[in-house]
Amino acid sequence: MPRKPDRGGFTLIEIIIAVAIVAILAGTLTPLAFKQMIKAKEEATLEELHHLNKALVDFYEDTGRFPTEGEGLEALVSDPGVGGWQGPYVGGDRADPVEEVTTDSFRETYVYDLNPTTIPAGAADVLLTSPGSDHNMTFGRLNRTWTLAANGDDLLNLVSSGPVNRDKSRLCQDELQAIGAAASRYFEDNAAFPLNAGDLVDDYLDSGIGGSNFVDPWNTAYVLAQTGGGGSPIVFLARSFGPDRSNDNGGDDDLTLNVSSVPPGRKTTLWKLEIAQTVLNNNGSLGLTGSWATDRAALGLANAFTVDGWGQILAVNVSSRTIYSVGPDGNAALVADNLPSGVGP
Repeated sequence: MPRKPDRGGFTLIEIIIAVAIVAILAGTLTPLAFKQMIKAKEEATLEELHHLNKALVDFYEDTGRFPTEGEGLEALVSDPGVGGWQGPYVGGDRADPVEEVTTDSFRETYVYDLNPTTIPAGAADVLLTSPGSDHNMTFGRLNRTWTLAANGDDLLNLVSSGPVNRDKSRLCQDELQAIGAAASRYFEDNAAFPLNAGDLVDDYLDSGIGGSNFVDPWNTAYVLAQTGGGGSPIVFLARSFGPDRSNDNGGDDDLTLNVSSVPPGRKTTLWKLEIAQTVLNNNGSLGLTGSWATDRAALGLANAFTVDGWGQILAVNVSSRTIYSVGPDGNAALVADNLPSGVGP
């Protein structure tokens, strides 16, 4: 029998089946691929929002405020003329740094809302938003209300200065305590508080508070001042203007430490009195004049024993042969705060 030729390849039925299978697979895989592409863009946008959040906090730390809405996110890569700017704070992945910080992975412009109105209220100092894959903002609008629990594909990032200021406030309080302790030691030695920060360096306090010479954690110089006198104890105060870097005279967010002159003055006065009284007791036959300048010289006491710890001239009660201080009020007749208490003219 003659041999039939071998007809290789696919039959029409096989080709139809193969095409059908490919179509089915394509119909199944294309939506999956699209979803993966959307997911990748969302993840890239969320990552960029995270970096922008950190950059805005760094901007705030350096300048004491967030960019205005007019300055926008561009202020992170281009100096808007604000003091303390040390940027750029982000950039480097794209040729156009401004586009990099203002545009999401969907090629939409980020919404930058300073002091936003949110539900719940007070959620953030700055709200950054991408409209997501549908290119439509559904959670709110710029300078209107943002509903943070709304349904939609918007990608939100909340920026807050709270954690930064809490950490800085704790550091500021520690620095104020150090300045106050140094001022108290200064008063013990000088019967007066320092007039400026330089008086405390280097004998009482190391220079370099906050990384600069007496500058608070918000890069603003501490203010030193004093109140009282004229019959009331002198009080030293050290003040930081706080996060807003504005002098609120001790109110609002200012941080102030007060140091009374009573404890350091008392400490110095007591040791002077102890030494002077001991010398007097050892010279029982010495006739006293009642003039401390004369009697001090007769006792051979140094000039350091002329005044007490508050800078007031010491006195001596001749009848009781007691050397005394007129106390922090400077009034000898008001003997309650005299040292020793109750002793006066």
